[in-house]
Amino acid sequence: MSLVPRPLIVAMLFAGAGATLKLADHLGERRQSPQAYVYAIFSGALLGTLIYLGVEESSYVLGIVLGVALGGKINRPNLLAGLLTVAMSALIFGLALPHLWLLAVVAALSFLDEVGHDRLASRTGLVGLLFRYRVGLKVGTILLAISGLVLVTTAVGFLCFDLSYDVVSRFVD
Repeated sequence: MSLVPRPLIVAMLFAGAGATLKLADHLGERRQSPQAYVYAIFSGALLGTLIYLGVEESSYVLGIVLGVALGGKINRPNLLAGLLTVAMSALIFGLALPHLWLLAVVAALSFLDEVGHDRLASRTGLVGLLFRYRVGLKVGTILLAISGLVLVTTAVGFLCFDLSYDVVSRFVD
């Protein structure tokens, strides 16, 4: 029996992965420093732990990775190192087989958020606002939790990932 409740572990892993991913992304955009690789690899290890931890966590992580990859956002060597770390973690520790429907929904929403952010975030009005803050996956996650299709723990974990990514962005961008 763990001394730390599972929901707290999920939230901490997601939050740590989001914060370190943003640091890896930021440092990778500026220069290919060793720190950019360290943060990417650490984020990859946390994401790899999440895909081992449970079916819904695995579905979210793999869906986000797929959506972001299809959106062309894994575009620097340090981010590729992070992706390889996720894959190595899965090979070493195993992975919880994702729900294919959830993986597809998360991948589609993640892809739409990324592509929409690139193409529509600079617009004025509601469309610009929605894509500037990439709300598709956030709103989708909340709706999935409200409908009972995903656990609240998973939804809160993902929202911790997203919030930590955004908080770190405020400090580094």
